[in-house]
Amino acid sequence: FLSNFNGSVLPQSDILGKVMLIDTPGVLCGKKQSRDRSYSFLDATKWFADRADMILLLFDAHKLDISDEFKELMQTIRPHNVEKIRCVLNKADGVSKEQLVRVYGSLMWGLEGYLKRQKL
Repeated sequence: FLSNFNGSVLPQSDILGKVMLIDTPGVLCGKKQSRDRSYSFLDATKWFADRADMILLLFDAHKLDISDEFKELMQTIRPHNVEKIRCVLNKADGVSKEQLVRVYGSLMWGLEGYLKRQKL
């Protein structure tokens, strides 16, 4: 895993001085693409998620395909992190208001079973 890890340091800003951002690789669509990884993507992502203050899940407003790997990722990080998860609809400014309502509804429908709070 560490051989695939890259870091970057930028000049400090007042706003982001105490923030660390970690961007995981994009979630892949097929088993064929994910077999080439030399580490467990789910285990690595869960390790970071468990230590994060906030988790941002990015979705493209133009294509809301939620792959099997992404579903598996959400199920893996969710149990102890549901309160930290926020969904971001990327490129939302590129669709009309009517399309945005449909995209938002589709996204919520697609995520409904993955991000619900567990009942105690």
